[in-house]
Amino acid sequence: MSTGTEQRSVKSTVDSFVGSTISGLQRQYLANASAGVAALARLRRAAGKAPGEIADVFEFTLSPELAVGRDARDEDAPTAAEVAAHHAITLFALHQQSQTRPMHLRGVGFGSALRKVAAPKEGDTPKTGLDTPVVRRFEMISTADSLPELAHHLRGAVQLLRSRQVPLDYGQFAVDLLDWQLGGKSRTWLRLRWGRGFHFAPKDKDAEPEKGTGADKTTG
Repeated sequence: MSTGTEQRSVKSTVDSFVGSTISGLQRQYLANASAGVAALARLRRAAGKAPGEIADVFEFTLSPELAVGRDARDEDAPTAAEVAAHHAITLFALHQQSQTRPMHLRGVGFGSALRKVAAPKEGDTPKTGLDTPVVRRFEMISTADSLPELAHHLRGAVQLLRSRQVPLDYGQFAVDLLDWQLGGKSRTWLRLRWGRGFHFAPKDKDAEPEKGTGADKTTG
């Protein structure tokens, strides 16, 4: 991923692979198909863990198209695309657990989704600003400087999304995780993108898109 063109290609691949994989799993799970229910149970066990720790999820999280940008110094290490896909797909499995509505929904960015959790629930006594514990969670995610730390805080954030039945665009989320790994400006701009979605109320009450590659437009 040394050039902008290569990076865009990898991001499109990750978005498409993760969106397509999750859409298929989501359809099966919502139809109560035994294969889908079992697959998500396996994937949940890998949520928050490093790629390679749980071998029985490889059929869902690995693909030759993700094996790009392999480090010549350590060819056995997971690629950035494999890491992004692993975390996105396993966190989706945690998010969809016990839900009867799709939790993967195109156009709902991570910052905007978490804002919905931080906003007062309908019928609550009006509050000033966003819910403080959720703001703190968002700040911990924004300042994480290692993948294990980031994965830990994202797992907690996804559990909050599940508790309020707030969906997320997991294809774009995987691209976000790719940007985080690129570091430098890519990580800085990612934090800015998440921050805009989290701190600024949308003009529309419906799903608020945060710009992504849009490789897979299905919701499952």
